[in-house]
Amino acid sequence: MALHPEGMFTSGPLAHLAALAAGPDPLEWQVLRLRRVLRLNHWDAAWRETPQRLASQLDYLSTAFTEEFFATCPEQTRHTWRTAAGAKDIPAFMTDLATLLRLADREGDAPYEDVPLSAWEVRAQFPLLLSLDGWAYDGEHASYEESLRAFIEAEHPFCSHELIPRLTQALEARTLCAQSPAFAASFARLAPTATPETLDVLARLTFAHLTEHHG
Repeated sequence: MALHPEGMFTSGPLAHLAALAAGPDPLEWQVLRLRRVLRLNHWDAAWRETPQRLASQLDYLSTAFTEEFFATCPEQTRHTWRTAAGAKDIPAFMTDLATLLRLADREGDAPYEDVPLSAWEVRAQFPLLLSLDGWAYDGEHASYEESLRAFIEAEHPFCSHELIPRLTQALEARTLCAQSPAFAASFARLAPTATPETLDVLARLTFAHLTEHHG
């Protein structure tokens, strides 16, 4: 079986952070955003991590780093990590990033008023809410409610695989919108089809169906 240890540089939350480090927002913000996304019960396995565990991985990578091994990574990956490191060498960048992760874990979730919601957070946390009007405006249905009801009926009895993750994301988004005006404003811009009214319809119809047919 072929081994691909370079995957520690090319995939997962650490590679994601390295890519974000080259962007316009401060790395501290991106680390705090990652802290908001990570959870051991995340529906997507890619985000089932903890900041402390990621920090420990960085500690190991910083001590085990060699240019010979790094040279086995794809060229774009090497460019990403070198850009993220800036004037520092990569092990030093990893050590600093590990420190930021531990500090973020100690502070808890950053308020959206201090660290604005980003597009990548929405894609990570609410991907099933990004195109909710797709069924409504394909010419077959007059409204989102009609299209959602038709979708549920078409997927039944195996609809729970589709409905429960979408319902969970909708409830979380509605809760955060109610708690934080800053989140609500950013979410409306980044997920324009997931309006409060649409999310309410989604929750109402989904609950009704699950209660009647799967309760």
